[in-house]
Amino acid sequence: MSMASEFMYHLVVNNIAPIMASSLTGMYTSYFSGRNAPTPTLVRSDRDDERELDLLQMDRMLKWMGIIFEDSSVVSETPNQEHKAYKKELYSIYATIGSDYHQYVRWKQHNSGIWVFSSYRNKDTKALAKKILADVKLFQEGLKMFSMFEKL
Repeated sequence: MSMASEFMYHLVVNNIAPIMASSLTGMYTSYFSGRNAPTPTLVRSDRDDERELDLLQMDRMLKWMGIIFEDSSVVSETPNQEHKAYKKELYSIYATIGSDYHQYVRWKQHNSGIWVFSSYRNKDTKALAKKILADVKLFQEGLKMFSMFEKL
């Protein structure tokens, strides 16, 4: 056998034959079933974290989050140690969100530049997007608690 005939045999056996068999099975079951079965609807239970992260406009959000940690000259009283520790913890979450988001942007650029064996060399941006969104929610809850702490 020549190389071309081996390639064609491989193409037919591995790709075309299963497609034809499944289509023939589908036609057979639809013809002999006698009743119209309702078509299943696709229900997506999980959300697309990457799309949600892109909609957040993280570049702007990081700037707004950073405003909280700038030293303001309009501080009426000196914060105590608990206040400083809480603000330091919030800053730690902010720094993590910033670094993770910049890593996410680098990974997206890396994934878009891959042409060969992309499924093996892709970076896992979905998991990183999920982590960033969880950290944003944590920061938001921490900020709410911090503002309550300020009122006390």
